Amino acid sequence: MEEIKKLVRIITTRVKKNVSLIDVISHDENPSKEQQLFNGIQKGLYNTDDEASLGMYESDSTDQRFRMLKSRLRYKLYNLLYFVDFNDSKVNIGFPYEQECHSYIFRAKVLFKEGEYDLAEKHVNKALAISRESEFTELTLSGLRMLRLIYSELCRPNHLRKTLGRIKKYEELLRIEEEAESIFCMKKLQLQKSVHSRKTHLDSTLKSVQQLKSLWEKSKSFNVFERYYRLKIRSNELLGEFEGILEITGEAEQMVKSGTVNPLRFDMRYNVFIKTYAYLRAKDYKNGMIYAKSGLEHIGRSSRNWFSHMENYFLMALHSGDYVLAEDLIGQAYRNPHMEKISQRAKERWELYKAYLYFLMPNRDVEDVLDFSKIYQKLPFYTQDKQGLMVAIMILEFIDLMKKDKLDIALTKLPNTEKYIYRYLNENPESQREKLFLKLITIMVESSFNPTVAAKKGEKYFNRLKGTPEPGDAFAEIEIVPYEQLWEMMLQNMEHSFVKLDFGR
Repeated sequence: MEEIKKLVRIITTRVKKNVSLIDVISHDENPSKEQQLFNGIQKGLYNTDDEASLGMYESDSTDQRFRMLKSRLRYKLYNLLYFVDFNDSKVNIGFPYEQECHSYIFRAKVLFKEGEYDLAEKHVNKALAISRESEFTELTLSGLRMLRLIYSELCRPNHLRKTLGRIKKYEELLRIEEEAESIFCMKKLQLQKSVHSRKTHLDSTLKSVQQLKSLWEKSKSFNVFERYYRLKIRSNELLGEFEGILEITGEAEQMVKSGTVNPLRFDMRYNVFIKTYAYLRAKDYKNGMIYAKSGLEHIGRSSRNWFSHMENYFLMALHSGDYVLAEDLIGQAYRNPHMEKISQRAKERWELYKAYLYFLMPNRDVEDVLDFSKIYQKLPFYTQDKQGLMVAIMILEFIDLMKKDKLDIALTKLPNTEKYIYRYLNENPESQREKLFLKLITIMVESSFNPTVAAKKGEKYFNRLKGTPEPGDAFAEIEIVPYEQLWEMMLQNMEHSFVKLDFGR
């Protein structure tokens, strides 16, 4: 009871008399103006300032009453951030532990200010138990520094001396972690700035990976390991060394199992995603699909990560020729009600996947399954942006026209193809595969869609295509269907629907 009595005294004398909060599940029959605005936004009634001001005051957003109302609501919503709950699977795996530590340390500081040193010590020790187990060095230091103050006030010299020694130890560890963080942040900036920047800083990135490895071996800190692990994966992506990613992700899994790497902090979801992606890029489809299926147990269906993982799983099925599995996977994706949460770009990729899949499915009438006019409306087919899925879109459109025997219309696309090659691909060594495949399409048109002639004229370019490896992750979108596979499929389609055209030659 003594502890409760102390808390009652502090709350009675210190808590603000009018704490401004919003009831997120309000059923009040007479809600305040702030509550009405919150409820309207929550229900999707107000999406803009003008809509909200019209609904609340029958005026536009310049109304001073609305501006003051919005300010009061903003203040109340920020107050609620203290009560945000991160105990779910959607956030960084270690954040709930970090949040709990902050909570205990904050309570300890309030209790210390009120002279309740014993209670403050109790909360600091709770924070330290979590922070040490979870390897939050900065929070551990914050707790130990609180203990330093508490033991000084309580006149406990032995406790103070022991705490000072622990502070020194963790300060040295934090120094190493800060060094690792600085290295990682600079490299992250350089590698995401532009393709030119990634190329320019690739060599120095490899040196930084070794620096981080040395710091990890010296400190055995999870925080340093994570930086080393992430940067090594990124550098392997840039180099196109996907076997290296399989190696480090496999090692990480073993280290988590053995306890060498902290299981409370290691994000197995990311490891599953990037390892599955590496299997795809390494073309190890058999092992990759087995791993991708087992990896689903680590990724919640309601997260965006699930859709990203399913993209890689689907592409492996497609590349391996298992179209039945690919159809099942794409069905799972479209039946997932959380698809609405993914980005527009991700939705566009899924539309392309669906279109390519049904072209590849044997004995499938594509027109019965897909409405390509709607797909074309959804996708940015005629964008002038050279980045992204433009080549995949151009190829899809051409294949669609071939399927429909609209070869005369396909002819009109040839100038656009040649223009695209000249404008975007000629001077880019990382686009050689795209350039070679579009050249094969040009040859197909020039051969009057005669499969025998096209195969003969295109043999040189097809062989060059087979000998040209895919660039690393930084430089290109992954091929939805390998170009070699697409070329053979297009030749087979021409065998069934060949129409001799008169080019006037």
